[in-house]
Amino acid sequence: MKKKKLHFLNLIAVFSALFSMYACSVSTINHYYADKKMSFATDIDMSQGLEMMDAFMPDSLKQNSDFMNTDKYPKEWKSLYDLKKEEGKVNTNPDSIRLLKKIFFKGNFNQDKFSGFSVKTEVLTKDEIASTGKLMGKDAAMMNNSAFDDWNGKTLTISTKKLQISQQEIQDIFKTGEQNSGENKEQIESMLGMMQIDFKNKLIFDNKIKSVKGQHDWIKKIDDKTMEVTINLQEMMDKNHQFKNKDEMILIETE
Repeated sequence: MKKKKLHFLNLIAVFSALFSMYACSVSTINHYYADKKMSFATDIDMSQGLEMMDAFMPDSLKQNSDFMNTDKYPKEWKSLYDLKKEEGKVNTNPDSIRLLKKIFFKGNFNQDKFSGFSVKTEVLTKDEIASTGKLMGKDAAMMNNSAFDDWNGKTLTISTKKLQISQQEIQDIFKTGEQNSGENKEQIESMLGMMQIDFKNKLIFDNKIKSVKGQHDWIKKIDDKTMEVTINLQEMMDKNHQFKNKDEMILIETE
């Protein structure tokens, strides 16, 4: 029998489903270079959700679940191009191929027990970062928030409106078909209230930070080259969240 290959976007969908049940965390390092290029590396810790799922999922479902066959997740970094090639889904567009070879994925294991996965990129141009979202689909927002992509080599401009997300946008990530039935919509709305997802982005610059214009409760300076953004999903979805500081634009200028 032919061994099933890992489908990256299917894994993202399962990961999103786990988010709906249990607390999880997403940690991303966004690196900014003086030549206007960027890179990001994201670690997704699913260990708590997986432990709960393992405790409550019937053995029969575990045996029939392709997701639970964690031996197929690569333990070493593998490019999305190679993953798609193994699936028999080779992209023929030269630009897409070039970009797929710059994005890498691997499963994370703690004493051989699957605990989540990581995604990272090589150094990319602003256009390549934008194309990464298109290649990875609507779930790419979980990997890299576009609010952190407006970099010109000296100044990072953050539109804080992009840090918040509507319940409808979250529901769109969970949709499995073109339309959701009323029952599915109610289920998703119910799950939204249960989600406890913590997002942490470290924004690291090659050159020292010269100035920070604007203030926001979720954004703080850590050291001369690092800013940190910490967000909880419930706060992201709460349009009536009470902020102490909520400037619409944050400008981080480097030397």
